[in-house]
Amino acid sequence: MFNNEFIKLFKEAFGKEPECKTESDDVSICYEEGNIVIRKGGEIIAQFKDEESDYGFILKYYAKKAGLISPPDKQIEELLKSLFANIIVLTEVEDKNGFSHSQRVAKLAEEFAKYIGMDEEQATEMMHHGILHDVGKIAIEQLMLYSPTRLRNLEAHYEDHPLMGTIYLSINENLWKYIPTVRHHHERWDGKGFPDGLKGEEIPFCARIISIINYYDEVTNFVSADWDSELKTPKQALEEIRKLEGTYFDPDLAEKFIAFMGDVYGIKI
Repeated sequence: MFNNEFIKLFKEAFGKEPECKTESDDVSICYEEGNIVIRKGGEIIAQFKDEESDYGFILKYYAKKAGLISPPDKQIEELLKSLFANIIVLTEVEDKNGFSHSQRVAKLAEEFAKYIGMDEEQATEMMHHGILHDVGKIAIEQLMLYSPTRLRNLEAHYEDHPLMGTIYLSINENLWKYIPTVRHHHERWDGKGFPDGLKGEEIPFCARIISIINYYDEVTNFVSADWDSELKTPKQALEEIRKLEGTYFDPDLAEKFIAFMGDVYGIKI
């Protein structure tokens, strides 16, 4: 027997009481041996404990399986990605060709993904990981804009941007898949990175890729006290990536990136 509170919530949501029908392909909801069970064509497709704290999630799951609501809206996802991308690009310095840091990282990420065997859809996703990786810097830019000590504030809060990016993307579940890259693209292979000190393959795969490409673009386009006092040439950057294998970067991915830059861009070391 369904809990009275669950019956009430179900009637409010769908205008009828929950019931179990297993003779057709329709999605149905049942109460079986103390569990709330969702069936399709008689087969169990999901099972939950009868706990009030989970009722909202169960109803949403049922509605999706029954076709009463759509899965996460791709239009909303695309709109949010576009919104964030536009803000990111607006807050970054353009190069002589009109591209910003995140745009360059995104382009290389997409090309590299194809080079290592990802399909078109996966490569497009990697491009989105690239364009969103520094979304947390929006907050740092706002801090600088309204602060009389801009540079010092940027330096003091630089390590906060992966956490700020995590907060930004948490506002909508359609963007959650990008959070691991946004949060962890400054982790190091040896575990001495930030914000969580992840080590080796604990670091999410996409974050390991973006980490290498982010470094390459930074040192070839910006003078940064984090790395050096002058710009590096593409060849010098690749040589440095090789030196940093096993400490900063995944050694396998680093070697593949070096090979990619040689094969695709003709930059040999």
